[in-house]
Amino acid sequence: MRNKTKSDLRYVDYRSGNTIYTKAIDWGVLSFKTGTMEIKSGMMIGNSATSSITAIVDQVILSSGTWTGGDASGILHLKKYVSSSSFSTTGNIFLGSQIAAVGNGTSMRGFRGLPAQTWNTTDVIEPTSDIDIGVNLPVGGYFRDPVDEKTVPEGVTFGLYPSQDECAIVEALLDSESVGIWIRQTILDGTQAREDIDGSLSFAWY
Repeated sequence: MRNKTKSDLRYVDYRSGNTIYTKAIDWGVLSFKTGTMEIKSGMMIGNSATSSITAIVDQVILSSGTWTGGDASGILHLKKYVSSSSFSTTGNIFLGSQIAAVGNGTSMRGFRGLPAQTWNTTDVIEPTSDIDIGVNLPVGGYFRDPVDEKTVPEGVTFGLYPSQDECAIVEALLDSESVGIWIRQTILDGTQAREDIDGSLSFAWY
């Protein structure tokens, strides 16, 4: 479900009568810098060696630098982030007892990269797509293949574009030019599997 008023998302758990219940907000986003120890999907990170705040890394988006060079920076998408506290700006990010990187901003709780908000009865609530779209141009004539299903291809930024009024726009292309359209679907842990879940895209040319 999407709170259009607040630009916030919730993953539906179940419905009872006219009431819809959503899953807990245990997802989040944490920017990092000065990465020296590679953080990978599935790893648990903490805010200290004793880890009073913990989360599991769902996706790693590396924006600059390298782990081996000690200057990796980017964004961590987190799950199972259940603490009421946040990873702090400039606070160390631990893998076990070792410092892997440094926070580059206070962690933000929310689903699919959107900050969690308090919903009110006057807000506009609507069903929405569970697919995010990313657009990018080829590099040297080639598109990069995904490393795996949880690693965002380099140069691709995903966003929610649920309607014709809120769409992803590709600028004018010259003859022989092409553009890559990527789709990402997020499925929460513990969600019941279903067959034939397909996402569709609509295109308009101007």
